[in-house]
Amino acid sequence: MLEGLLVPMFTGIKSDESVAVDETVAHAAWLVKSGVDGLVPFGTFGEGASLSLSEKIRLTEEILKVSGSAKVVPSLICNSLGEIAEYLEFANSSKVDGVMVMPPGYFRPGDDGALTKFFEKVLQLSKKPVIAYNFPGMSLTIAPKVLSGLGVWGVKDSSGSIESAKAYLDSKVKVLVGSDALLAQAISLGASGGICGIANFFPRRMKRIYDLAKLGKLEEAGREIAPIAEFSNGIVQEGFTPGLAISAFKSAAAKFIPTPLGNMRTPVPRIETDFARWSKSLEYSEIDN
Repeated sequence: MLEGLLVPMFTGIKSDESVAVDETVAHAAWLVKSGVDGLVPFGTFGEGASLSLSEKIRLTEEILKVSGSAKVVPSLICNSLGEIAEYLEFANSSKVDGVMVMPPGYFRPGDDGALTKFFEKVLQLSKKPVIAYNFPGMSLTIAPKVLSGLGVWGVKDSSGSIESAKAYLDSKVKVLVGSDALLAQAISLGASGGICGIANFFPRRMKRIYDLAKLGKLEEAGREIAPIAEFSNGIVQEGFTPGLAISAFKSAAAKFIPTPLGNMRTPVPRIETDFARWSKSLEYSEIDN
């Protein structure tokens, strides 16, 4: 089952712009050791749009070696159905547990009929469960009616709207919420879990929030997530695009993550994190305890 607390894990990038394979795998191993339910490489946090097909294949092979019982669900952020097909050919014969697919966003705005045909084609090509990736800020908006009855496993909803998640659930589409702050609320409505970027930093606490929400302990879950929300608000500044936000998070990674992961790949600039905007009432090291 593709449920629980999954992490859209960072991809390490070296100073020469090559992929830091060993560091990326070490980060995956640390997340697994911390008790997360799954890994989602090559998503927005993992710079999936910046990686080549061969880099994704090699990283997938290496991550699978350290994944243990955690699910591995690679994300495909591609503007080419051909590239998606080539990766799926590899994935079909691998041990990945599923794939997450964002519809090509270059030809926006698109329409529901075209999106339906796109996911029908992906489902024909994939022998693995398919999660649709709804991220209106970066790609096409996937209406619930597009996915209802189509045969996808479900959707990662990164719209930032709990009403959007509810609309999918009302259409009998399984949901993995992509907004960290909405994790507990979405689970209370019936979501299967979350693919939460902040879990790159605080995997144990985010897993605890998921577990509390599953037990119906929403007030306790809310208390657990408060310092994480405060942390995020101290990093992401008004007007940031998703790329700049990830860059800011990645510059903060060295303070929390035991493996150096470098900066984002060019052309995204390095954004220094302004920790002065974050509350001093809680030591960094305490958040994940």
